Amino acid sequence: MVFRLMTENNPGHTCGAMRKDLARNRSSPRRAAARSSAPADAQTQRLASLGFMLAGVCHEVSNPLSAIHSMVQILQSKRGVTPETMEKGLASIASNIARVLAITRKLGDFSRVTGEAPAPVAVDAAVEAAISLLRHSPVGSALDADYRGQPGAAVLARPGELEQVVFNIVLNAAQAMKGAGRMTAESRLGPDETVVLSVRDTGPGIPPEHLARVFEPFFTTKRPGDGTGLGLAIGYEIAHELGGTIRASNSTDGGACFEIVLPLCKEKS
Repeated sequence: MVFRLMTENNPGHTCGAMRKDLARNRSSPRRAAARSSAPADAQTQRLASLGFMLAGVCHEVSNPLSAIHSMVQILQSKRGVTPETMEKGLASIASNIARVLAITRKLGDFSRVTGEAPAPVAVDAAVEAAISLLRHSPVGSALDADYRGQPGAAVLARPGELEQVVFNIVLNAAQAMKGAGRMTAESRLGPDETVVLSVRDTGPGIPPEHLARVFEPFFTTKRPGDGTGLGLAIGYEIAHELGGTIRASNSTDGGACFEIVLPLCKEKS
């Protein structure tokens, strides 16, 4: 799906292209992090990000609503509906309602910024919490996950933000491996006072034609019902709010690799 924002001078400007333009115009990572330190500024940035998702939101919500509307019309038009038909119809309605609720819940959670100021967050603790959460999920319970940390590394973030970014990535890896495989995460110090968190999996990898689109809102290759297509997009936006970025690639020995690069915080967490 390509999101197009129509403007007077460029009627075919895509959302992905506009995001790249904005990324080029961003100041240094530390200035970006400082700019989002005030809750009001961060809230404004979140709402601006949601603006990019608007076209996709309308499309993704209208599809299940149309399916619900059609099914209700079918059930209303038939007399003496069999219990089997009624059961299938209600199951379809329930499934589509659940998808709409999942989309609105994710967008609602993302749009709200807590009033708490950013504070040093230990990278190891956030990653371990995200992996622990994954292990308690159906898709991650049988996964072989390994994490090599960077003791003492911290980033400036609000409570739960880093954990959310990491969880979205490890969940995506687990889903790509269909719950069976090996995931390796590692944190290390990077150049220019950054911390780099890499997550590698033994899944099928990312098709080359999809690499440039994995962070687009609602872009997904999963089966309907297996995800909203928002996890990586939201993780990407949060990473940029924290003054960093996320990169996606394929490992030379197979599987996908995601790298989160964030400014290192030297304050004690």
